[in-house]
Amino acid sequence: MDKGQLKTIRKELGLTQTELAKLVGVSPRTIQGWEYGDQKIPKTVEDFLNRQLLDNKSNSDTTTSTHMDVSGIDTLSMERMVEFCLKHKEEFLEIPSIKLLIELNRNEAKAELLEKHIILKNSNKHDAT
Repeated sequence: MDKGQLKTIRKELGLTQTELAKLVGVSPRTIQGWEYGDQKIPKTVEDFLNRQLLDNKSNSDTTTSTHMDVSGIDTLSMERMVEFCLKHKEEFLEIPSIKLLIELNRNEAKAELLEKHIILKNSNKHDAT
């Protein structure tokens, strides 16, 4: 994969450089380096993006729309929206952008847990001395 392909795939997936960076666990500066050709794109990232793009294309061909009829409703409560989303959860989980959002949130949560673990570990070392 070259720098042009990376940028094209990132845009096709609807991701900013920052979002892609969080998704693959690198800094936005690294993504910039890959897109400018300053740094080599790792094979694991190539494979991941190609898989995401393939999923995106195959799902866009077969995805049916899920709609919530809100005509005649003056106000739509958050509770009703959540109930609707839960009812159609499996359909939503097949939408590529939602899959990417979930993966992005998982990576952020992992990074946060790791950071807390490191802070606690370092804190315990200082307490022991």
